[in-house]
Amino acid sequence: MKIETMRQRRHIILLPSVMVLAGVLGLGVPSAGGGDEAQQLYNQGLSHLKQGNFSEAATKLKGAIRLFPRFAEAHHVLGVVYFNGLHQPKQAIKHLDQAVALHPNFARAYLDLGLVHQHDGKMKEAEKALQKAIGVYPRYGEAYLNLAFLYDQTNQTQKAIETYQLALKLDPGQPDALYNLATLFDLQGNTEEARKYLLRLAKSDPNHAGGWLLLAQLAEKTNQPGQAIHAYRRALQANGDLLEAHYALGFLYQAQGRPQEALPQFKAVIQLAPQHAEAHLNLGVLYANLNKLEEAEQEYKAALSLNSKLVEAYYNLGVFYEFYRKDTSQALTQYREYVELGGKDERVRNLLKKTGP
Repeated sequence: MKIETMRQRRHIILLPSVMVLAGVLGLGVPSAGGGDEAQQLYNQGLSHLKQGNFSEAATKLKGAIRLFPRFAEAHHVLGVVYFNGLHQPKQAIKHLDQAVALHPNFARAYLDLGLVHQHDGKMKEAEKALQKAIGVYPRYGEAYLNLAFLYDQTNQTQKAIETYQLALKLDPGQPDALYNLATLFDLQGNTEEARKYLLRLAKSDPNHAGGWLLLAQLAEKTNQPGQAIHAYRRALQANGDLLEAHYALGFLYQAQGRPQEALPQFKAVIQLAPQHAEAHLNLGVLYANLNKLEEAEQEYKAALSLNSKLVEAYYNLGVFYEFYRKDTSQALTQYREYVELGGKDERVRNLLKKTGP
């Protein structure tokens, strides 16, 4: 007799930083007619922006531009307002284009223009703007990082790797670059290189939950369950709501014959995702092994109520009725469902042949 556990693994997903327009570089106070008033309106607009009052910010910045049409910094901040606050990317691009036209060495505006194009799916325009930002300011780490994200998004893996590495030369502890490099190397099957970057990430950002999660998955892949358990626990210390870490940790404890430690992990999965049929199934296995038969039966049935095609649940419920409840009729009913769904266990198939339809 055996009772099957069930483990599903997700594909590792790249997690680039959210594209948000950031701070403003000072380009000087306008000196032409109306300059003082334009600067005051600009300052008021910037204050409203910082407070999240986007409509008021736009009004003040437009006023500054009316008084001083060549006010590059006002165009830049108005682009920020249109993108972040008013969600009008076309207007954002219009004003960011104007900012760089007025001030060709405005690196921050080129970066933000690239981010808006990237968000809008215009990758060639985004690449051009980000490269221009780097050309203006060769030590612009944020520009390298977002250019690497762009290459990542467009499946230009080697370019992404090289650009992340350039970003790390400027900021060796940059967490997004370290994490995404590890992810790319893992997807290439280069586990050791991936682990190298994740260990660097663990030093620079000990609470990076995604880094610990990927490090745990690499440890599992290389058959190091002790290291995997340690890394999953660290991931959960950083973020207790990581469903995948709870599930994987429960599965590892279960495989090591540590049911009392596995139980709370699967319970946590169900608390986070009540419709998680596989967690109910694994809880049923644990309860059966602990001879908590009422709880086991309840969890098996819960799994099937959530997923009537869950073949392992029919198998386990059949085993449960056959060996724990000694209810052959119920066991055969579950086994028939198991075989009908494609179950291959030879003992079960032979048993059904002997008992007939």
